[in-house]
Order: sequence, then structure tokens, then C-alpha cells
Amino acid sequence: MSQRTPATDSGAASQPSSSEAGISLVPPGSSGQLTLDTPIVRQVGPRFTEWLPDALDAVLPVITQTARELAVQYDPRTIRDDRPYRFAADLFDTHGVGTAPGADTPAHPFNDALAKFAISYFDVDPDELSDRKHELYDYARDEILELGTRDLPGAPTGLDALGETVVPLFDAGDKTPTTVLSLDGPAWEEVDDERTAARALDALALLAEVVDIQLICSPRLDAHLERAHPDWYDEHLTDSGDDHRAPAPTETSERALSSAWEIVGEFAPSGGRLRLLAALDPAGEREVRDLKADSEIQLSEGAIDRYVRELADEHGLLDVDDRPKYNRVSLTETGTAAQELVGPEYRVFHPEQSQFDGRLTGTRHGSTGIVCWANREDSPPSAGGGGGSGCGGGRGGADAGAGASPSSSSPSRSSSSERSLPVSAPTAEDWLAATGEASEDGYVQWLDGPDGRLDAWEMHERLLAGRRTEGVTLVDESVKPFENGKVSYISCFEDDVQVVAQWGGPLHTLVRVTSTLLSKKMFSKVLTPSAVGDDLDELYDGALDDATKDVLRLGAQVGWFGKDEQEYDGLRERFGEVRRLLLSKLGEIDDADSTEWSELCRDAHGLLASATHLYRAVGVDVTIHIRVPDTKKLRAGERRYQGFLDFFKHTVPKNASYGIHSVYRMLYEERVDKLKHRMGVEFDADATADLTASWVISGPTASTFRDDVQRAIASKVNDVRETIQEGVERGVSLEIPVVEGNSYGALRRVIDRHAERKGFAALDADERRKLVRLASATLGEEAGRCSPYALAEALLSLGKARSPTQSLRPSDVAHGLAQLPAERLVPSLPPTMQKALKALLVADDPLGASEIVERAGISERSYTRNIEELAALGMVESVGNGGHKKWRAWIIPWWSPLAGVDAPRTTETDESALTPPSRWDDVLYEIALDLGLDPEYELFAGSVDVDEVFAALPRLERWRGFIESHYGYGFGDVEHPATDADEDAVEDGLAALRPVEIGCDSTDWSSEQASLDGVNS
Repeated sequence: MSQRTPATDSGAASQPSSSEAGISLVPPGSSGQLTLDTPIVRQVGPRFTEWLPDALDAVLPVITQTARELAVQYDPRTIRDDRPYRFAADLFDTHGVGTAPGADTPAHPFNDALAKFAISYFDVDPDELSDRKHELYDYARDEILELGTRDLPGAPTGLDALGETVVPLFDAGDKTPTTVLSLDGPAWEEVDDERTAARALDALALLAEVVDIQLICSPRLDAHLERAHPDWYDEHLTDSGDDHRAPAPTETSERALSSAWEIVGEFAPSGGRLRLLAALDPAGEREVRDLKADSEIQLSEGAIDRYVRELADEHGLLDVDDRPKYNRVSLTETGTAAQELVGPEYRVFHPEQSQFDGRLTGTRHGSTGIVCWANREDSPPSAGGGGGSGCGGGRGGADAGAGASPSSSSPSRSSSSERSLPVSAPTAEDWLAATGEASEDGYVQWLDGPDGRLDAWEMHERLLAGRRTEGVTLVDESVKPFENGKVSYISCFEDDVQVVAQWGGPLHTLVRVTSTLLSKKMFSKVLTPSAVGDDLDELYDGALDDATKDVLRLGAQVGWFGKDEQEYDGLRERFGEVRRLLLSKLGEIDDADSTEWSELCRDAHGLLASATHLYRAVGVDVTIHIRVPDTKKLRAGERRYQGFLDFFKHTVPKNASYGIHSVYRMLYEERVDKLKHRMGVEFDADATADLTASWVISGPTASTFRDDVQRAIASKVNDVRETIQEGVERGVSLEIPVVEGNSYGALRRVIDRHAERKGFAALDADERRKLVRLASATLGEEAGRCSPYALAEALLSLGKARSPTQSLRPSDVAHGLAQLPAERLVPSLPPTMQKALKALLVADDPLGASEIVERAGISERSYTRNIEELAALGMVESVGNGGHKKWRAWIIPWWSPLAGVDAPRTTETDESALTPPSRWDDVLYEIALDLGLDPEYELFAGSVDVDEVFAALPRLERWRGFIESHYGYGFGDVEHPATDADEDAVEDGLAALRPVEIGCDSTDWSSEQASLDGVNS
């Protein structure tokens, strides 16, 4: 048990406050020099529940003072009039302290207690209080100090309690308290389970985000912590971070490349050394046991041990960290350079052969504004081999641990910040469709991208843009059929797994998705021994200790889990065996045999639910993309379409959990023997379950499926067990959103995600709407809607912001849009016009007719027909040159409110032209004149009806969405922008955002009824 040594004066004024939070070691022999007013907590052991109350007590004066300062900011009368409770609610609304108020809990218990303690009981002697007030004083104080160490109604537990209360409270204030913690060496060294100690260290780290923590630690304990918890030690107790690994270089030096070539140039092509080298994480570590389980390396465990030591000791390509229980390896600078020289088929390329042009492009025309230039810092985040923190790979090659593979191009080392995409570079959609033959290239392939356009990480991010919600998202997108529909793709970066499969009927799609998630590739890269644990002890962050096996079997209801599967190798082998059995049955099944079909479907559903629960247990989110190339044909067949709807009706709700519990077993299961064998459930007041997989449906008119998919899933509510429907048994509520992925709300999320990742300042509503207008004008056919995939691809081509205050502007996004394939630009236009526009957008200088014809690959006749129309719309402007016209192009036409100019941008423009139009009807009128349409005067004389204009001028119809988007949705947006805080509801409609609700969430259950234990007995 820890002991608190109070400071000489417990008042807030004497509490020391430093300028910097963090953890530091008190040098040996200097503990006696600590200031007398620094509170010390002694005998701090490895169980945080024992010392956290004392640590909070040590900083309680600053907690109290911070709350009082915030109360004065809220309302000076709060303290004067002793009104704590309104301020308690404001702590969450303004500063994010606590959790959202609910119907039964107007304020978080911590907020209530803190407000009362800081305002009503500040600077009082508790011994002078009445018995009633003394009880209230003790209650409020205990509520603060016992935070995270016991369950409190409506409050988070454990470390979440700190993260949601004390941390944001100190963040909102100006003071950083200081405290000293003296660690109990013998207790830490003799702890039964290092995971207990790891949680205590996590508590220290979390508290250190806002508190200056000084540790008194013996040299022996210091060595123990470094050995037993190296990651934590390197991050918090090493001055320069991780001294045991060389940091990944931002740019590979010529010296490192030369040294690497001298070493790996002598290795046997496709040999074990090169395969091992390619499998390492270029910016992180991999555990040696994970390398041994990686089936794509194709080396024995002994060979891996031998090669690791050889590459480290003899060649200096690796650093080995042997402090933790399982050795970990990382690349040195020379090792990183060596990995970049490994190409397809694990053959080594000379450095001069691997020097490619810059991957990202700069601005073509200065007049578009200064954009955020692309640079090497924009490379994808590191992807570790363990725990699914990142993986991906190249088609036909081993995964490199960071989305790269031997078949991918080496990263650029060119000093140039600009390059033109090869004309022959395939589009992302072409690349996906070109699966090759499954029997030759693999039924499960790593998701990669077309060389010169998108790498594996960028392709992953592009696809992730389609997921708008943790539910079902339908994206209108023209998708090309796979060459071989049996192929599926898999990708994992930053704890997000994505499966991409083509719709092939309910059963085939179900088995393929399941097979992909449990493929050898995923056990090699995501479901690794370090992520799962040799004895499954790493699941659920190792928090369940020995109960893990019971949780998987009785809680999560993971199937095919017998005594032989209760360790990693057995689990992997068993799932592989069941997977192979399902695939073999799929090839033999006769659709006419409904019994056999149903049994296989049931087994596949069970295996998929087991797989998604397993991914959830290792902390990885799953998104499943179902591609439907011909949505019209699917809908035309009544039986086919019903099978499609039934697939989502049964599959989506089955992949859900409430904490560690299977929602299917809680809500739907009818079999008595299955109901008897399940773990007891402790229900929260708001018993809401979560999906363990999200779904994205992409196809030309996929959004038209939304209502039908929603109704199909909603019909599942009738299958909920009778005892739950009748209120005899407690259930949970499962909300399943079914939303569109092309709408304003979806596009807004894509922009926000990439703007944040690139380091731009947060966008306000007006800035965001301008960017969505530009995106939908360029990429869509109607105002406010476009492809989220194309938008993400455009944003990925931008570099990082130069400063945190820099805003993402329309000119920046226009630059990204110009990098997209021609077929993406204003999709309502004919292909020849798109190609001419694209050729001009990427040109460094103005182009004449012959150059446009050559670069765009169009005929002279097409050029003549298209160039004048593009000029009439202001997307291209002429530059006179001795009687021979040359042209330049812009994504944003000069007349757009987004352009920021009031006249065409070329100097040769006739200054005697009409005054620049400022209204949409003026724009339409001038465009019609420039196109020689000779519009009737009456169309524009009075109040203009936009529908009448486009009906009378059909040649303008293909530009309708373009013009509408530039001037705002419905043409009223520019003058009267929306002010509603819920922009999703404004743009999508409340009905479109209302989720399907399955199950129940009764609130009148007594505490005796709030557990399934009685049902199971």
C-alpha cells in the first residue's frame, strides 16, 4: 500500500507547479534535496488501484484551484453565490471533462463532486462542518480520489476514468502540478504478472500527460523496468527516446545506399536473407516470433534465428533488442537502404536503377495559389508487423510490413518536387480490376496500387474513404468487374483491416470474405503471435489474464474452440482447417440442395462472426467492401436481389458484440443448450452494442439500395428471442446506420480526415462547404455529391501544411484534383473533352492545338469541337501567340465564387467584354452566348427558373451540376449559408441518418435482473 507524505502546507497556493508535464527520474542521492512543499507518495507499487488515490490526493489542491478558475470563467457568480451544479454540466460541454449528460444523470458524478468540493467546500475545516455536510464533504472528496479504482454509476472505469476527467481538466487550466512518487522496488520486481505492472505504468504515463511526475527509483529497479518494459522505459525514462534503435531516416543517404549495395549485391537472388529483409518494418520493429510465423518468408525457425544474427552482427543491417521476453528487430539506416534495393521476385537492383521521379506533384500554375508542397514527410505511417498496426503488400510478393512489397517501386529519392504521371499509369479502378487468374496469382491478394500513381498505403486510404459509418455505407461508384471474381484483396494499416470482394451471390461472397480474413496472409501479418499471445494472453490488451479462454468460448462465442485450440498454434491451425473445409464444400455445393446450402451458410456465418470477434480482440477494426459492377442487372432479377438483401439482413447483425459478449447469442439464439453455456453479463445503464465489422457497398447506383437494405436489416428485429421481446429477459440495443457515401456529410468527413492528417488548421463550416462544392463540381454530376474515393485520392496527392495555422484552401484542393485521371474530371463530359482538359491541367506551359491533340490522344476534330466549349465555361483560357492560339487550364473557372478573381486570368482577354458576372443566371447567360446558343431573352429577363433554362438549352445540361456546385446547393447557399450545427442532418435529411434499431434497452430493471447469471442457472 502506498503512503502519502503531505506537504507542509496543503493549500493550493503552496502546491508546486512546473511548466512541463512528464516523467523524470530523481537522480540517486538527490531525493533529500526536494523542496519541502513537494508532495511525495511513497511505496508506490505495481497495482495502480492501490496508489492512484494517494497520487490524486497529492495534486488535489491544483485540481481544486483549476476547477475554481474555470468556474470563474464560466460565470463569476458561480463561486460568489455558491452555485456549483450548473458549472458541473459546463465542465463537459466546454472542456470535455466527464461524459455526456444522460436522461438520468444530469452531470457526470466526478463533475458533480468536483464542483461541490471546489466551490462549496473550498478552504473549510471539515471538522467544523455539521454531520450532514461532513458526509457530503467526504462523499465529494472520495468521489474524486477514488476515480478509476472502483465502479461508479455512470462513470468510466480504470484508466478511462483518468483520461476523461483529470486529464482534460488540467488541460483546460493553466497550472501543471508536481508530485514525487517513490517506487517500491521489491514489489515491482516480484509482481506475479508483468501485465499488472504494465497497467500501472500506463496509469503513470496517462497522469504524466498533465502532471510533472518525479520518480524515485533504485538502480536495481531502474534496470528491471528497462528489461521488463522496454517500450515504456524508452518512451518515458530515456532522455532522447529509444536509444536502442536507429531512427528511420527521412531520406536515404547516398552513403547508406552505396554500403547497402555492397552488402546485398552479394546475396543470392530470392534467397532467405533478402526475403527476411523485405519482411521487416522500414520504420518500426517486428518480433522474431512473428517472423517465424510469417508464412510468406518461407524459412524455418532456425534459419530465421541464424539470418537475424548474421544481418545484425556481420552486416550491420539490423538492430536486435533482446531486452523484452521476445527479441525484436529493426532496420538500421543501411538496412533501410538495403530494403529499398529489393525489387520484384526478391532480386536486388543497383541504386541507380531504383532512382525514380518524385511521387507527388507540385502546382502547375502560380496563379492557382501556393499549395502545400509534397515531400518525403508525407510518406505513409509506419506499419508494424505485430498486432495489425500495419500491413499490406504487393501483388505476388511478400509483405514488407508497411504496405510495401518487393513488387512495388522503391521510394523516391529525387530532389525534384514535381513529376508528371506516366500516360500509361493505370487508374486505381483499372488496377483493382486487373486481378490476374486466381489460380496463378492467388485467391487472396495484398491490396497494392498502380506504380507511379498510388502505393499500398494510399490505396488503403483511398478505399477507407468509402466508409462513412460503423454500419453500412452505400457508395455510387462505377466499378469495373474483376478479371477473376474469385479474387479478394486484403489490407491493414493503422489497426484498420479492409477486405475487398466482388459480389458473387450470398454464399460465395460470405465464404470468400471469411476466407480472406482467416487467410495465411492475415495470420502472418495481423493475427500474429505477438498480437494474439502464445497462450492467447495478449487478446483484449492482455487485460483478461487467465479468463481469456472462457471469454472467447462463453462470451464472444468464438466457434471451433476446443481444448486443442487454447494456444496460438492450435487456434491458427484449427481456423485454417475449417477455412479449407468451407472452400472445398463451396466448390462442391449444389444450389438446388437447400439443406446443404443452408448448413454451409450457417457455418460460414459462424466462422465470419468468430473472425471479426477475434480481430476486435486484437484491437483491429474490420471494413468489408462489396463491389457490385452491375447494380441494374442485380436489381432486375427479383430472386438475385432478394438474396442480396438477405445477405445483409443476416450477416450484418450477426457480427456484433456487447463488450466481450456475442450479440447474436444474446438476442437471437433459441437453442437451450447454447443459452446455458454463455458468460454472465453485467449491463450498463445504456446497454448499446457495437458492430465488429463495417460494410461498404459500391456500385453505379448503389445508393438506390439504401431503403431496401435498411428495411431488410430492420426486419431482423422480429427474430429477437421472445423472452427479450416480452421483457422477461434483459437484452441490448444494436444500432445499425445505413447511409449514403456520396453525400455532403460523407465528403465532409473525407476532407476533415485528410486535412487533419496533413496538419492543416481545423476547418469552419463555411470553409468546409466551399471545398465540398469544389469537389462535387469537379468529380460529380449533381450538386453536393461525388465519389469519396476520387476525393480522397486527390487529397492524398497534397503535401503537409507548413504550419498548424495554415488553412486548406480551394486552390490547394484544385491542385489535388488536377492530378486525378482524366476520366474523373467532370464525369458528365465526353472522354475526349476530359482528355483535352487533363492534358492542359498537367502541362507546365500553354499548349497549342497540335500539342493538345498529341498529348491527349484525340483527333483534331475532337479538339476543335471541345476546346471552344471548355473556353466558354472558363475552364481554359487562350494565350495569344503570333496568331496561333495556345491554351491554359484551371480546375476552378474564373467566374466561380471560389476562384477569388473578378476577370479571366489571361492578359489577352478583351477588356471591353461584359462586366464579370456575379450571379448564377448571369453566368448561364454569358456561357450560352459564348457557345452561340442564342438564348431567348425572356429566359433571363425576369425571375429566372433554372429548370426552364436547362430545358430550353439542352447543350448546357451536362454542365448543370458543375455550375450549381460552384454557386452553392440550390443557388441559395452562397448568400445564406447554413448555420445549423448538425450539417449532416441539414444536407442528408434526418431520415437518412436514422439507424436501424434492433433489440431493446429497458431502463427499469432492478439490479437483481441486470445479469444473465440467473437465466443461465
